[in-house]
Amino acid sequence: MVSRRTLITIILMMLTIFFMFQFTQVVKVRNNQYDTNEYAKESVLVKSEQFVANTHNELIVFLGKDSGATYKTVEEWCNYSKRYLKAYSDPNELNRDTAKAAHLILIDSKTLNVGDYSDCLYNLTGCNTTMVFLNLPDVKKFKNMNEIREMLGITEIRQEYVNADGFQVFDGFLLGGEAAYMPQNEEEKKYNDFAESVNWYLTGNGTQTYAVAMMDDASVMANDYPRIIWRNNFNGTYIYAVANDLINSDTGMGFLSAIDYSANDYVLYPVVNAQNTVISDYPVIAAENEEKIKQIYSMDSKNLSRDIFWPEYVSIATRYNIKLTCFLNTGYENENLSEPSDELMLFYLQQLKEIDGEMGRSLDVDDYSKFKDKMKYDREYLEKENDYHYSASYAYSLNDEIKKAFLGRDSSLHRIHTVVSTRDRNSKLLSYLDDTVTFQGITNIADEYSYKKELKNRCMLTAIGYSTTLIDMHKVLYPEEYDDEWQYFSKDVAANIKTYWAKNREFEYTAVSESDTRVREFLNLKYDYVREGNVITVKCEKTDESYFILRTHGEKVLEASNAHVECIEEDAYLIHVYGRESKIYLDDSDKIYKYDGLL
Repeated sequence: MVSRRTLITIILMMLTIFFMFQFTQVVKVRNNQYDTNEYAKESVLVKSEQFVANTHNELIVFLGKDSGATYKTVEEWCNYSKRYLKAYSDPNELNRDTAKAAHLILIDSKTLNVGDYSDCLYNLTGCNTTMVFLNLPDVKKFKNMNEIREMLGITEIRQEYVNADGFQVFDGFLLGGEAAYMPQNEEEKKYNDFAESVNWYLTGNGTQTYAVAMMDDASVMANDYPRIIWRNNFNGTYIYAVANDLINSDTGMGFLSAIDYSANDYVLYPVVNAQNTVISDYPVIAAENEEKIKQIYSMDSKNLSRDIFWPEYVSIATRYNIKLTCFLNTGYENENLSEPSDELMLFYLQQLKEIDGEMGRSLDVDDYSKFKDKMKYDREYLEKENDYHYSASYAYSLNDEIKKAFLGRDSSLHRIHTVVSTRDRNSKLLSYLDDTVTFQGITNIADEYSYKKELKNRCMLTAIGYSTTLIDMHKVLYPEEYDDEWQYFSKDVAANIKTYWAKNREFEYTAVSESDTRVREFLNLKYDYVREGNVITVKCEKTDESYFILRTHGEKVLEASNAHVECIEEDAYLIHVYGRESKIYLDDSDKIYKYDGLL
């Protein structure tokens, strides 16, 4: 039996613990500045200061028509890497001095009949400028182009077309190391979109291979797999070949950056250093699709959002140190009968603040003829509730109504500085919509995964250090098939984020308004660098902070002035430059001289 004294002691201890926890919670709530967005800035860099390359910048020569998908990919890569691009539809117009001065000569065999210019291309190899065939001619015509095949080091066209079962990119090319995309079991076959027909090229001993098509055929040795990307040394000039359609809007910039790196002793180029994870049309603070939601989940959409969805997202954010950006919609349906809940609004702002997240505005609405009225209502409601700066926004697609509102500087959107959406064929991944508003393209869909999607993510990170992964909650709130329901959708999202979309730790995880600042610095940055001995001096203009990737072949960074250096993998460094000038000190005492195809 417990004595009276012991009982009183226990009760006092319980009361003390209770009040301690209560006091902690009171302090936590009081200190939670949920009505401020720490990532948003009132003063931002603007489009009028955006960098535009000119003839004083590093020259990239493009041989082919200055139109089409391949050219647009090259143009975007040059814009981001701050290079001057000059196109020649007739290679004979390219004079020798310009060819020698160029950093790279890129050849588009889709728009240029290289067989008609074989003598000209052969002569260009004497300029000692790295040449890249961004794609190869039709294999039937290619059989008769002996000079071109000799330049590329092709010894045999073993088969015009062969079925490939996978794709492999070797170590030291793209950031992230070696990757082999090949199903290991029946379950993984659903991810394999590399099972396709390829040309079977074999190359000689003087070549170096960077990527191959893999074959699930025991009779074919790995050394005989069809070459996809390789380099030949011809007349003392590096000549690269890309045998598949890889120089496209998804993977092209990454492979161009990788080729540039492999052709030089070192490379230094700017990156954004931002990985976003965004949730569209969420959280739910007004009734959404109530009849369907109650039919599936036996509860209303607001309670479902708070009690079922939100704990899962908190778990994902804390487990992987991701900064979530949630794009609130006060009601997707224009005829919504339910008023937004002020109580829920406060709850989500407090919760997001605790996990270092951000709230933005969704621009989605079921009837875009009422878009302006909806945006006006949203602004009035949100400003009535608190002083939070909703500087980021989301749109399923940039339709004419949305573009018109931003270009017309609609007053209901005047504090928004960023739009996140899916890029279309004519838009760049990162750009300005108008003088003060940036566009950030979505690169990944959280519940969707395939081998090509993962390769795309690696390429984007290699080229510009940027990704945005979308969790599309509109699918769940307005399901069209079974896979859209939460029990299936959340399983795919959690598995994909854990395995694929959150595994790349090279670059920082950011909220959208935080990455907006970095995107502006990236687009506006003007820089130059010079190397003297083992010291690289970097000079920057128009920005106070900037990020660069430095890739070497064995050289190590000892230290840097006015910069923070992080080794993200062997021979690859993320350089955060503060101010206008930085010096990077290298040590080549452990330099490894790699095989370069000359032996």
